[in-house]
Amino acid sequence: MEQTPDSPLAQIPANRRLVDELHAHGKISPEAKVYALDFLYPADQWGLWISRLFLAVGTALVLSGVVYFFAFNWAKIEPIIKLASLQLAMLLCLGGAYYYKLERISGQILLLSASVLTGVFMAVFGQIYQTGADAYQLFMMWSVLTFGWTVISNFAAQWVFWLAITNIFLVLWWDQAALPEPDMAGMIFFFVMLLNTVALVLREVYLNWKKAEWLDRRWVRLLIVLAVLVPATWPVVMLIFETVSDSFSMKLSAATGLVGLGGLYALYRFKVRDMWSLAAIALFLCIVLEAAAVRLLGEALQGAEIAMFLLMGLATIGIFSAAVIYLRRVIAIIEADHV
Repeated sequence: MEQTPDSPLAQIPANRRLVDELHAHGKISPEAKVYALDFLYPADQWGLWISRLFLAVGTALVLSGVVYFFAFNWAKIEPIIKLASLQLAMLLCLGGAYYYKLERISGQILLLSASVLTGVFMAVFGQIYQTGADAYQLFMMWSVLTFGWTVISNFAAQWVFWLAITNIFLVLWWDQAALPEPDMAGMIFFFVMLLNTVALVLREVYLNWKKAEWLDRRWVRLLIVLAVLVPATWPVVMLIFETVSDSFSMKLSAATGLVGLGGLYALYRFKVRDMWSLAAIALFLCIVLEAAAVRLLGEALQGAEIAMFLLMGLATIGIFSAAVIYLRRVIAIIEADHV
């Protein structure tokens, strides 16, 4: 029977997990399992993966070499050579990306290299002409100038790189330009969490709409989830330990962070069901509980350091053991639902 793209069977992804589940429940024979895995994951795939790894590592080393070359030889290089060499490198990267096309990993890596060199060029330009611009302006223009390349790249690493630049710009802008009052200083956690949450939601919506293979990488989702979790939990932990003032902005950021943790848990536990993201959420919840335990035991056992350390160790074991047990239970439930 011929399967159309809209048929229910055509919507089921063929991967190792599905093959293992079919074999575990006796739906296919061991020979069929081996044949299916050989078909889905051919032997030459490792060679392709290793070649791409070497390409990425080599590119990172070359770009690092360019940065350190200018840093250590700054006084010995003429300004015209600094600017011209960087512009030539950017043009070569863009020309290579156009030649190899953005559908290939080589073209995507070259486009990412051009994006990195854009920031290096702006930093060198600012040092030569002493523009007096704050650091946030460099990252702001870096984000703006590379946004167009990012949109057309269809490359997950390019989007992650652009999001990292934008996060740095937002933090530096808040510190150098916004100059908030002490009562509003904690709002930066809210803004960073909001930015990364929007990026995460757009990623999930676009992936569900377009089924974009280039964006369907678990490491991409995990990195953005972590970018949401860090500003969500940091103000909570700071308030628990009272390392910052008990201001309105910190309370708002902490409350929003707890709501964000709950929302992420509901999304990746019941809707999307991604164990990597769920494990990251559980880790940050454990950190919050750990901070609360330290605070409570420290107040209850003042002067009894030995008893506090002993109970704190037991609390740590209990918190993380409970998280592991819960995650294992969730895995069992998800696997049972897929049968």
